[in-house]
Amino acid sequence: MTFRWRDNSIKILAFFMAVLLWVYVTNEQNPIISRTYQIPLVVQGQSEGYVANGLPEKVNIRVKSPRNIGAALGVGDFNAKVNLLGITEGNQQLPVLVTAPPGVEVLQVIPQVVEVLVDRITQKNVPVTLNIKGEVAQSYLRGEPVLKPSVVTLYGPSKLLAEINKLGVSVDVSEAQDTLVRNVAVQTGVKGITASPGRVLVTVPVTSLPSGDLPVNINLTGKPAEGYQVGQILVEPAYVQVTAPQQVIDNLAAVYSLKVDISGVTEDVEREVVLVLPDGATSVQPDRVHITVSIEPLEEEPLPVPAEEAGEENSENTNEQ
Repeated sequence: MTFRWRDNSIKILAFFMAVLLWVYVTNEQNPIISRTYQIPLVVQGQSEGYVANGLPEKVNIRVKSPRNIGAALGVGDFNAKVNLLGITEGNQQLPVLVTAPPGVEVLQVIPQVVEVLVDRITQKNVPVTLNIKGEVAQSYLRGEPVLKPSVVTLYGPSKLLAEINKLGVSVDVSEAQDTLVRNVAVQTGVKGITASPGRVLVTVPVTSLPSGDLPVNINLTGKPAEGYQVGQILVEPAYVQVTAPQQVIDNLAAVYSLKVDISGVTEDVEREVVLVLPDGATSVQPDRVHITVSIEPLEEEPLPVPAEEAGEENSENTNEQ
C-alpha cells in the first residue's frame, strides 16, 4: 500500500498542531512551579555501640510540579532520611535520600551529603561536687555536706567523656535552721551524655551555735577637762550574750564598745553606745548598751605645814601631856 503523503500531510500537521495547542493550554492553565520546603531528617539503621554527631535536624529541598499538584503539597508529603547502618568510628560522609509524591521532581537537596563524626559509646566514673548557695540563718552553723553517691557513671561518646572530669550539683541553704536533705538531679550539660544514677542524695547538717554571757568593756578615749577625773562607770546591761563557735567564745574575755570620746568634759557622760561584734561571732544581744560615766573634780591636796609651826605644835602637845 502506497503512503499518500499529500493526502495525510494535512492530518499529521493537524495532529502536531493539536499537541502543541494542548501543551500551550496546559502550561497556561496548569503551569510548572517550584517550591522550597524544610523537612525533618530521619535517622535509620544506627549501629549498636556507636553514635553519630553532627547530623542536622532538618534539610532544605527544592521541588517542581504542576501547579495543581504543588498547591496541595505540605512538609509531610516528603521524607528525608540518612542510613547509619554499618557505620564505623571516625568521620563519615552520608547521602541524604529524599522521596517525593508522584508528579513531583526533587531539584535540590541542601545538604545533599552530611558529614558526621562517629564515636564509640563508652562509660566513665566521675566524682560529684556540691555548690552551696546562700547562707544559713543567723546563729546557725553549716556542717560538712554528705553526697550519696559521691561518684556517678557517665555513658556517651568517648571523645565527649574525655572532657568531663566531674559533675556539679547545687543546694540552696539560705536561712536554713535545720539539717537539709535534698534529692538533686545530676545534669551533665552535654547532649548525648547521661549519668547513672540520675539523682544524688545531699545532706547538709545545720546546727545552732552555742552562746555565752560576757562582760562589756567601754572603750573611753581622751581625758576630762583639767581638774576633773573619771569616776564610776555604769553599764546597763553589764553582760551581753555572744553567739559564736565554742572556740571563739572560749577565747573572748569581754565585748568592747565603739570609742566614747570624753575629751574636755566637765559633767557626767550618759549615752547609748554600740558594741563591736567580735571576730568569728555571729551576733551580740543586745548590740548596744546604756552607759553613765561619772566625771568628778579632783580633790585638792592639803598645803604642806612649815617646819617651825610643826615644831611648836609638837611642843604644845608635849606640854599638855
